[in-house]
Amino acid sequence: MTTESDHRSAWKNSLPLVTANSGREARLAASVKRGAGWSAGGTIFLRLSNILLTAIVARIVSPEALGVFTLAVTVHSIVVTLAELGVASAVSRCDLDVDKIAPTITTLAIVGSLLLAIPMAAFASQIAQFMGNEDAASSIKILSIGVALIGPLAVPGALLQRNFRQKVNFWASVASFVPGSATLLVLATLGDGAEAYAWSRIVGQIVMGGIILAYSSRIYLPGLEFPLLRPLLAFGLPLAGANLLSQILLNLDYALIGRLLTVADLGVYFLAFNVAMWPTAIVGTVLNSIVLPAFSRVLRDNGNIRKSITDGLTVIALIVFPIGAFLLAFSDQLIVIVYGPKWAAAGPVLSILATYGVLFVFGLFIANILIALGKTSLLFVGQVGALLALVPALWIGITLAGLHGAGVAHIVVMCGVTIPVYFWGLRRATSIGLGELCVALKTPVLSSIFAAVLAKTLTLPLPDGWLSVLLGGVIGLGTCIAMNYRVLTQLIPMTSRRVSQASQKRKSPTAGRDHP
Repeated sequence: MTTESDHRSAWKNSLPLVTANSGREARLAASVKRGAGWSAGGTIFLRLSNILLTAIVARIVSPEALGVFTLAVTVHSIVVTLAELGVASAVSRCDLDVDKIAPTITTLAIVGSLLLAIPMAAFASQIAQFMGNEDAASSIKILSIGVALIGPLAVPGALLQRNFRQKVNFWASVASFVPGSATLLVLATLGDGAEAYAWSRIVGQIVMGGIILAYSSRIYLPGLEFPLLRPLLAFGLPLAGANLLSQILLNLDYALIGRLLTVADLGVYFLAFNVAMWPTAIVGTVLNSIVLPAFSRVLRDNGNIRKSITDGLTVIALIVFPIGAFLLAFSDQLIVIVYGPKWAAAGPVLSILATYGVLFVFGLFIANILIALGKTSLLFVGQVGALLALVPALWIGITLAGLHGAGVAHIVVMCGVTIPVYFWGLRRATSIGLGELCVALKTPVLSSIFAAVLAKTLTLPLPDGWLSVLLGGVIGLGTCIAMNYRVLTQLIPMTSRRVSQASQKRKSPTAGRDHP
């Protein structure tokens, strides 16, 4: 069985390590909380802003236009995973010497992104034809610019994660949202909804990248240390491959729906899928920016990795399960209220995909831990198995049940292949047991289910509309807080101390007396 010490020994012969110091746990905890706070704040701001923006644009563009953009962004999402060859994640690992590896990583990232962006633009028409709709070609060309920009920004972005400077990402996100949104609204009003979405992404990426570069603690110029190439690529390529397969898994349904159904169906499914991924949008960014550097520091300082996993799992579950349960219970009403009646067909699809959105977050959490442990090859193997299972599952699901079948196929593969493989790898690396994970999840899961059922039942007499959804959200949130109060007080230090002090005061025989 592989242990943390075995993991570090394997890296000593390949990449330069940073030596461990004692007494870092308090500073790590403070950095993680600060970084998670800014990351969560930025994510919530962007998610709420994007919901508002999409609600406006959805009343301008047609499902067909959104479907065309979906095909283009599917190509972009798949290609961009390979842009920096997976090596930038090594910068986020706090147990590696960044000064020694960063110049080589910068070179690999820039070269890799250009080698992908140029063919993507040159063969945009052929790619669009392969995806099933030639109208996507112009949007694919536009999004190739974003692929080229990944290289220069890879190391600065990873440095922000390494140093828990998510505050910079927050303000960069806020600053980039304004020009990106303005671009989308103006171009969508002029008529080309697909290109409007594409240009808005590029404008936002340029603004955000400029801010990240301006506030980067250090700019590493391209360099090349040949002894580092092999270990860096050995770490990065399996990760890039796993990320590539992950994006194929996420976007395979778009490609199949685009070919088997209509582009309007694809637009409806895209909208439902994006709403279903709200839990991922809220928690996923925090996981991707916090888990890797945090767990690598736990390993470096010989901390309690199993307790860190179960505590992290509980925190995530307390956020993700209530959101997923709410989306499932109020899917039909939510879609019509936020996006308009012409998107009503997305409601039933959302009720299925909401479960997948929750499962995806937990897969992402375990995946980030495996990356911190250096188990990138296992991620690749897991994604290969999932892909082999998902291709026939999606084909059968879409053929038999349309958009609903696509959602069911995702859930079956996630539960039957992806999460079991990830857990097997996690168990081998940390010796953590399934029972420990179930204990961490039990209360959040049961409370979320009960809260959703209660909220839906109590709002049934009300007419569909804002009042029903808002009241259901308040009831569900209040129920979850009440049922998880003890767990929440343990996870929130200030609350825990106040409860403990109040309890001691009540038990004290001298409570209430004056003392000299």
